[in-house]
Amino acid sequence: MYRLFDSPVLTVDQPRRAPSARSEYKVFDGNGTLVARAAEDDVSTLKKTFRVILGDGGSGRVVYVETPDGHPLLTVQAGFDWAQVALPDGAPVGMFRRTVKRRHAFDILDAAERPIGGMDAGPWQRKFRIVDANGTHVAQMDKKWKGFATEMALSADKYRLEIHRPSADPLRTLVVMSPMAIDLILYEGKDWLPG
Repeated sequence: MYRLFDSPVLTVDQPRRAPSARSEYKVFDGNGTLVARAAEDDVSTLKKTFRVILGDGGSGRVVYVETPDGHPLLTVQAGFDWAQVALPDGAPVGMFRRTVKRRHAFDILDAAERPIGGMDAGPWQRKFRIVDANGTHVAQMDKKWKGFATEMALSADKYRLEIHRPSADPLRTLVVMSPMAIDLILYEGKDWLPG
């Protein structure tokens, strides 16, 4: 596939913007090279304004992931406690779904909603351990601190994803998309509602 899926280290960064206005991400490899962009399409100014005023989180958003030159790769659609990853033609790859066990733990499911892994947040929801179906630690995602003012007043999060062990698809693709999926579920409405 594309080099986005070949790098053992990825950084996912959101530009500074008004809280909740429009979901947007840039993905860099371990050398700092831009390998993907992602954003919502066609979000009107009126909708952005309502989101800022009402504190709308990530639920109901669809983010389109593409190469730096605009070739479509994937979509990430989020609900209140889930995020689904799909191919550009709409075929599902898999999803993240909040478990009933813990508020900030997620099952990673394939397209048929069979468990293929899991993700568990640390006590401060900044470190996420990603495991395969056998419980093997395959990746680590850390939400970076961007400063008090940025954390509290803006939707501008930054994630570092370290892939310890290559996985077969669909887990490989879902691991790479985990920062965007978790950001949409937990943090897009962080400025107004606790994650």
